[in-house]
Amino acid sequence: MFEIDLRSRIPIYEQIKNQILLYIRMGVYKPNEQLPSIRAVSQQTGINVNTVKKAFADLEAEGVIYSLVGRGCYVAQGAVDNTSIAEKALKEIEPEIRSMKTKGVDKATLISLIEQIYSEDD
Repeated sequence: MFEIDLRSRIPIYEQIKNQILLYIRMGVYKPNEQLPSIRAVSQQTGINVNTVKKAFADLEAEGVIYSLVGRGCYVAQGAVDNTSIAEKALKEIEPEIRSMKTKGVDKATLISLIEQIYSEDD
């Protein structure tokens, strides 16, 4: 279920987080539903348990998932509506967009790229 691109510049734990977030938005994982265990994700992807654990810990810190001792991790009730992640992403990308503007990337090209990326999810 999880696909890791070892050649990507995106850190592996971020790839795991992004996929979990995508699955939650798509309805694959519903509120209060148990996620695969950290060990199961580690075994399926071949990624170190600590890397997977970091992804889960970040999601828990952001309020997307919650854990119950000895029982696993579950999707938080408001995970789909969690705006803090989107706000953080916008803050992270703003300097990149400013850099692209400085390097001569015009607005139409950037908008075209955004539309292309969003159409890939459909």
